[in-house]
Amino acid sequence: MAIREEKSTVVEISDPTPHSELTTTLEPVLLQELKNLESQEQQVLCEFLKRTKRGRSGSMDELSIVVNGLKDYLMEDEWLSYQKINEKIAPNLHKEFIGSKRIQLEREFSPITGSISEVIKSRASVRDFKRSALSLGKLSALLGQSCGVRATISAYNRRDVTLRNFPTAGGLQCTEFYLVVNEVEDIPQGLYHYISTQNCLELIERGNFRWRTANCCPSHEWLAEASIVIFIAPDISRLIWKYGAYKSYRLAHLETGIVSQNLHLVATALELGSCMIFGFDDEITDSFLRLDGCREFTTLVVAFGNKIDKESLLQGFTDRVN
Repeated sequence: MAIREEKSTVVEISDPTPHSELTTTLEPVLLQELKNLESQEQQVLCEFLKRTKRGRSGSMDELSIVVNGLKDYLMEDEWLSYQKINEKIAPNLHKEFIGSKRIQLEREFSPITGSISEVIKSRASVRDFKRSALSLGKLSALLGQSCGVRATISAYNRRDVTLRNFPTAGGLQCTEFYLVVNEVEDIPQGLYHYISTQNCLELIERGNFRWRTANCCPSHEWLAEASIVIFIAPDISRLIWKYGAYKSYRLAHLETGIVSQNLHLVATALELGSCMIFGFDDEITDSFLRLDGCREFTTLVVAFGNKIDKESLLQGFTDRVN
């Protein structure tokens, strides 16, 4: 039986011979699904199935098809050899919202004091924040020290490739940072995007987004009390250009882990509270940030704010009771 006879046929499937009641039920459904695919889609599916079964003794499932099918899947428009990469110009590595209002962050800030071992030991997740404004200096230091730009070099036939304060796969820095500013000195409430090359925030939308942020992360109402909430969102098209889809997806999450640790350690050194949240709703969060959910998507949410001194509160309560 030929699939899509009116188009160029890629898959030939012989008339099914039922081997059991199960195959008798499934084969017509499978054939109908195949008829609905374009010829190129049929070819990709067959390649995925071949790669999954190759050298395998176990059964197939959805995960095995995705993992084995994408692994080392060579596509001319996604996976370039190093020789071809040297002949190409890398994609733009920095996102900007053209025409948006920008707020310049401080370029000079006090160096972080204390040893790295002390900072690591004192780092802990904090979910209780004061309803108080974060200073512009601390926000500038937090972003600048953890994910700012340290230099610019020529690479991939571009002259504007920046070196960041965190390692990135191939130096392609796929990570973007979106901030909900709830309470920061000299910065109106709103949703912002961090431009590392200019060390500034650009306004996406002004407004009070405390509860909309909390709505992105069900059962995390305490997020509404944070001074700022940072959404980490990679653009994997920068990685696919060099590494292909399979590795790029892994590398994007690896980069998220690296830069989030930077944010936590710098926040701890600045005596700020911080906490990571992975329990966010993907569709609601990506929609809030204006991300397509495919090329750009949220990988982590991190809240920051001034910590509540619980010992002082407890002592004050004890003194009043006595």
